[in-house]
Amino acid sequence: MKNLHLKIVLLALSGLFLTGCASRGGLYQWGGYDAMLYQSYKNPEKAAAFREGLELHIANMEASKQKLAPGLYAELGTLYLQEGDEAKAVAMYTKERDTWPESRGLMDTLITNVTKRASSKAEVKS
Repeated sequence: MKNLHLKIVLLALSGLFLTGCASRGGLYQWGGYDAMLYQSYKNPEKAAAFREGLELHIANMEASKQKLAPGLYAELGTLYLQEGDEAKAVAMYTKERDTWPESRGLMDTLITNVTKRASSKAEVKS
């Protein structure tokens, strides 16, 4: 009888534990980032849709004053850089650096490299 009570208590505690873990939401709202990223890798012609989806998610998060998930500003900056828009890329890398101080080293390096690349392009044109 004692074993039966112990089993029931353990079963109830296990159920509560698992329910508590399952109901907890994520720390950040990713806005479908993983699915959009997968689709852009699978079909490179969907890269523009990925950029637009990321821009929309970032705008929505900023409008609602919520903190953006780490790396999303940098991801958008890289998409801008791939399209040849160095100014927008640097702006996004700067936002990433300012939002997530632990990314400062990487973002500063990217900003420096993009700026050097843009200035050497300008020198070649002159």
